[in-house]
Amino acid sequence: MRSEGITRRDLLHRAIVLALGSLGGFGLAGRLATAGRQTVAAAQTLFDRIMLPPEITPTGDFYVVSKNPPGFDPVVDAGRWRLEIAGLVGRPITLTYDEIKALPSVQRPHTLECISNEVGGDLISNATWRGARLQDVINKANGVAPKAIQVAFRCADGYTESLPVAEALNPDTLLVYEMNGAPLTTKHGFPVRLLVPGHFGMKNPKWITKIEGVDYNFMGYWERSGWSQQAIVKTTSRITTPSSGHMMYKVGDDVGLGGVAYAGDRGIKAVEISADDGKTWQSAQIKPPLGKYTWVLWAALWKPTAPGEYTLRVRAQDGTGTLQAREEVATLPDGASGYHWIRIRVSK
Repeated sequence: MRSEGITRRDLLHRAIVLALGSLGGFGLAGRLATAGRQTVAAAQTLFDRIMLPPEITPTGDFYVVSKNPPGFDPVVDAGRWRLEIAGLVGRPITLTYDEIKALPSVQRPHTLECISNEVGGDLISNATWRGARLQDVINKANGVAPKAIQVAFRCADGYTESLPVAEALNPDTLLVYEMNGAPLTTKHGFPVRLLVPGHFGMKNPKWITKIEGVDYNFMGYWERSGWSQQAIVKTTSRITTPSSGHMMYKVGDDVGLGGVAYAGDRGIKAVEISADDGKTWQSAQIKPPLGKYTWVLWAALWKPTAPGEYTLRVRAQDGTGTLQAREEVATLPDGASGYHWIRIRVSK
């Protein structure tokens, strides 16, 4: 039941209706609707004509980083594998692969990026994952004890990692066993790996064998080597088109630009390009993300008006409205930052 008569929304709606009536009513409304459809169609055409990465990375092309030398990743037998849940939990238990798969499952697209990814680097990929909520897995052990402050993970290759209890119990933190509709491959962590929003790949351990509640600050494998313990994803954007094989254009050409942008669990609000060292910026079009934890594809057309060599830069704005950091910073300890750029030559 409504209260208090006319609301601000009612007043705005009536004003719009009166304006449409005074300017031709449904004729103007129809033209506005047509213009909207044309805008959507133009955006789709732009994404169709510019070569961009696939929104879902094929499993064979998904980036791989491991602490292990090539050929020394663990090969786990799912039939013999067990997941131990111990430490500060209600009751220590072990679970089989089938018992984890029997829990209610969640499927979602989710992007992972390595903390050692350079600006413009390719250590970032997007896949569709399926798994159980880590919260449900831990609840099989009657939950985490009140005095626990972190949940630690131990893996078949000796890798270790940890999360604060609140993040471990976030319903969106998953223990996944499928990638792009198939069981995890060996190099991607079979039989189970962690998938946690907002963090670089190092916080998403593979080949997990033990989960335990602890009452101290548990330093993981890479943290003990000086990398960030929080490992929060930084806002990043990358130009993937044009590629290095096509950098010659003529004055007046439509130069198609495109790529990806990612900001972890903050999402991407805007992407811009610049051809004058950041003095001015042109808005790019963004394709709606596949999910709240995925990258976005972006595309733009730029038309050079004079011959010469141009440096094209890209920057992104995350979902909170915060611009990507321009300052160039190396990957250690918190991940790289800076604007990705390419050079192209324009002739008469």
